[in-house]
Amino acid sequence: MTIKRSIPGPIKRRIRAVMDRISRKRDLRTSTDERDIGPKGPLIADVYDLIHTVPGAFNVDDTSHFHLILSMQTHLGLEGDLLEIGSYHGRSSAVMARYLHPSERLHICDAFQIETDDRYENKPTVADLMANIRRVNRNLQEQNIVIHECLSNELELEPKQAFRFIHIDGGHSEEQTLFDLNLVKGHLCNKGIVAVDDYHHPEWPGVTPAIDRFLAENDDYRVIADLNRHGAKGRKIYITKTDRIRKDDR
Repeated sequence: MTIKRSIPGPIKRRIRAVMDRISRKRDLRTSTDERDIGPKGPLIADVYDLIHTVPGAFNVDDTSHFHLILSMQTHLGLEGDLLEIGSYHGRSSAVMARYLHPSERLHICDAFQIETDDRYENKPTVADLMANIRRVNRNLQEQNIVIHECLSNELELEPKQAFRFIHIDGGHSEEQTLFDLNLVKGHLCNKGIVAVDDYHHPEWPGVTPAIDRFLAENDDYRVIADLNRHGAKGRKIYITKTDRIRKDDR
């Protein structure tokens, strides 16, 4: 009798299940496996575990980065609304909404069911988005969320509207990315931060030259972080507005 045949059936099945878990390829974009991130802390248990099944590519690293930035802004007393261009099903929106002050609002601009140049399957509705935001923000007041159901080219902001944090993940062409950056630059608080997705992403080659051109043309903006993310081909780049005097004004 071989050793394999001498092992009872239930033990065989348990061994096989363990081996399957060991060999199974994990998606690092969505994984909360302890082998990837260690024991779960409150940011994972109370936030990311509630949104990682929502369609999207906003991952554990992004959640941590947004948490650090938005929490630090609060600690430093920086006030202002938040803006997101391109929310998809709302993973990042849910995280941003978590850090709203009672007097602040999160403005969300997304095409939703409108046709766009970038093709996406499983497009969300406004109701889908709000349900996903509420997964981690059960007590959120409706007046704290402002939905702009349109392309960012059609987004109209009040002249004095100011944001302390902006996330751009809309159209990925060079023209559209540059448009979005120029759109928001007049509405960013001093020392506010703009996060732009898919920098140096091989499938979205227009994003990188748009960001580089924007930085070259606006010397009151500078990069504070250019971050890789587990399981993602592209990086998120974080840009801040400073009070540095322009070269032409010296």
